[in-house]
Amino acid sequence: MKKLIALLSALMLTASCSACSEKEETPDMKIAVICKSTDPYWDAVKKAVEDAQSEMGVTVTYTAPEKEDYEKQISLINQAVSDGAQVIVLAPVVMDEMNDALAEVIDKGIPVITIDSDVSLESRAAFIGTQNEAAGGVAGRHAKEIAKEDSVIAVLTHGTMSQSAQQRTTGFINEFDMTTDSVQLLAPVDCGGDTDKTKETAIQMITENPDIDILYTTNQPTTVGACQAVESLIKDGKISDGQVKIVGFDYFDGADTYLNNGILSGVIIQNPYNMGYLGVMAASYLLKGQEIPTSMMDTGTALVTTENLNNEDIQFMINPAG
Repeated sequence: MKKLIALLSALMLTASCSACSEKEETPDMKIAVICKSTDPYWDAVKKAVEDAQSEMGVTVTYTAPEKEDYEKQISLINQAVSDGAQVIVLAPVVMDEMNDALAEVIDKGIPVITIDSDVSLESRAAFIGTQNEAAGGVAGRHAKEIAKEDSVIAVLTHGTMSQSAQQRTTGFINEFDMTTDSVQLLAPVDCGGDTDKTKETAIQMITENPDIDILYTTNQPTTVGACQAVESLIKDGKISDGQVKIVGFDYFDGADTYLNNGILSGVIIQNPYNMGYLGVMAASYLLKGQEIPTSMMDTGTALVTTENLNNEDIQFMINPAG
């Protein structure tokens, strides 16, 4: 992880220095960053965008629909183009359904860079984010470590049309060999990336199937909702402490409490700050006529548990803005 952070820091420093020298020469570079929702997960991206904008001498607009909605994202993309955006940096809600709209933008000479999640459109300029299937595999291996011989595992995803949800689910499931592993994996349930829906779904599933002892969740809202569900069931006396453990994605405010009380066994932490910063950096490269070094950049992940929660590198990923 330290090597990854050092590499990204070096890239940022290089970009920052070159931006300083060219800042006054390119005052009209316009970049539109469009994220998935206003969920707190995206606050680090917004902070990174603000930092990158001032350091690289570009004009950046930051927008997002209130909730994950690809049609609203398309409207925001079209508005950005009308407002003169020269590069679109997009965290797409879905993998395929936006391709036609994005192709029209690219045909107009406006490059599209994806962050956090990718699209299946080959003409997008680059993807910057987590290698989601590998990260799902990390979560799967942790779930195997805490599973009992007869464990029942429920998988709660944030969308059947989301590439990140698909890949994180696939990576998790592939860690289990159902011919030798004695655990039972229930069919994935789509909670739409909504905290309240996830909470209701998890409570219903555990109530109807009390053998469930592990929940796997694929993004921040589903992880938060699952934690709230288990906490509620314990409070109401319907399950005991430690009966159901959660392995999830995306650290959130209050995750340390759920880690310390045993509800959250482990959580995959991503690096949204790097996604936002490197997204703007790559966009500025294109606007300056430079090539992006790679079409796919892994921004890194780590599994956070009570054992490493206070580790310096983990704390840096939790709060990269300071």
